[in-house]
Amino acid sequence: MTNTQRTPGPFPLPDGLPVPVDDGAADHLTGLRMPAISLRSTSGARVDLSALPGRVVVYAYPKTGVPGIEMPQGWDDIPGARGCTPQTLSFQAEQEVFAAFGVKIFGLSTQTPEYQKELSDRLGLSFQILSDAEFQLADALRLPILTVAGMRLLKRLTLIIKDGVIEHVFYPVFPSDRSAAEVIAWLQEKAAPTHDAGVLIYTAPGCRYCQAAKAFLSEKGVAFIEVDVDCDQAAAKVMVARSGGQRTVPQIFIGATHVGGVDELKALARSGRLGAWLAGNMMA
Repeated sequence: MTNTQRTPGPFPLPDGLPVPVDDGAADHLTGLRMPAISLRSTSGARVDLSALPGRVVVYAYPKTGVPGIEMPQGWDDIPGARGCTPQTLSFQAEQEVFAAFGVKIFGLSTQTPEYQKELSDRLGLSFQILSDAEFQLADALRLPILTVAGMRLLKRLTLIIKDGVIEHVFYPVFPSDRSAAEVIAWLQEKAAPTHDAGVLIYTAPGCRYCQAAKAFLSEKGVAFIEVDVDCDQAAAKVMVARSGGQRTVPQIFIGATHVGGVDELKALARSGRLGAWLAGNMMA
């Protein structure tokens, strides 16, 4: 199952931060084609998001801090302002999962590439952050804007872009350190096979745990679909993505819900919940 618990990182968010509300400022974005605008990145290259094939995730944020420099007065009191570094780290921590989906990650803010590079180097980021310091993209898309201490900043939101078209928007984003997990949950739903009712097992030849899981389900009279990840590399990537990064087999799903391996399957049966889960998914 997707983990929805918050795990404190090196930059934990304080309790009691004000929660941003959906003001409708991002309602127009879904379905828009990205404008052909080339933005400077922390790698030194220029990136045109409209020209990138496949899925791309762009998380936009207001402003990261710099060690030893105070943020604007009252920063923590602005709904959605605090948490840019924890959000960035949430995406960095899930790089392997995003890679399994074949998804590219970019950060986006209105700071200069030089300002952003300090963050990238300090955190050891493996993805690029894009600079919209001249507000070309922000103005073209009419992105939600926040003005603080004379600075024009982006409100926090996440865009999922597919072949140059905005497919989905997360707005508002709160808490920021759950941002990557929310995107992964959405991608997992998209990656779920069309036959998402019933039981699906990802297996490999010679795996005794896979054999045990199949025997257990057969004894219970439960039909299942088996996918051999050794013979289907595309399915192997889907398995890793759907299971939150798990690369061992078996990986068992009931409908769109990740059960885990054979031990988790048997634990579900011992708890008396297996029958209810199966009934619920068969009716879906």
